[in-house]
Amino acid sequence: MTTTRPRFYTTEAVVVRMSDLGEADRLLVLLTPGRGLMRATARSARKPGSKLGGHLDLLCHVSISISTGRGLDTVSQADTLEGFRGLRDDLGRLSRGLYLAELAERFAVEEAASHGPFRLLVDTLRTLEKLPADAADSLLRWYELRMLGQHGFAPQLQRCVDCESALEQKDHVYSAARGGIVCPNCRTRGDDPLLPAPVTVIKILRFLGRATWPEAIGLKVGDDDRRMVERVLRSHLHYVLDRDVKSTGFLDEVRKRLGVAEAAPEGDPPGDGARTGPQG
Repeated sequence: MTTTRPRFYTTEAVVVRMSDLGEADRLLVLLTPGRGLMRATARSARKPGSKLGGHLDLLCHVSISISTGRGLDTVSQADTLEGFRGLRDDLGRLSRGLYLAELAERFAVEEAASHGPFRLLVDTLRTLEKLPADAADSLLRWYELRMLGQHGFAPQLQRCVDCESALEQKDHVYSAARGGIVCPNCRTRGDDPLLPAPVTVIKILRFLGRATWPEAIGLKVGDDDRRMVERVLRSHLHYVLDRDVKSTGFLDEVRKRLGVAEAAPEGDPPGDGARTGPQG
């Protein structure tokens, strides 16, 4: 039995991507709670004085009315719920906001309810807008783990992903292909790339996996551990999504300009710098 789509409907949405279409239109990629990922056109949105254009900026949280058609749906009305101007006015926050939006888009499915991921994105953008710069990366790591968990791809951090034995409190390795931490006895069982997983990094990942966002952004982490945590999660995301997250390039470039160290390069062991993290 086929389901007839309504001719008109209204929904909340976040503009996760947009591009120019024709001479004055705008093509939008939207994340919605009830319909997941959707694409729609905003006609004449790029014309001066357009009633739609000002409400449909990148990363805006909006209420939109949609007219369905045989091709792309069309936005007939839009109202801003949260403009997140603080993100677009700050390059560091903007680069992180774009990264959050791209991750949400990569995991979303068209015409499939996405209530949890939608609310997670809105809440995280709202937090990012007012967050101190030195806490922003902890928020991103927290978001990555939440997004992975909501879609059933959380890394195994409590037991060896191969033999399922409880992990001793010592350094291990991480395998994206196997989906988590690998104990010393199992590290030679495969030929997949392995990343160092020092005990402090494992503790940080576990903490972020169970923490609320206020707890996550309050976590103080040394540079070496911060870079290794990011490296592990990037590797995990790349394997799960089977592609790079394009906005990481822009994010890394912005952080370089702002003097923030990037994730540790592939193949390098973790450094010996100060490590401050959760206990247990």
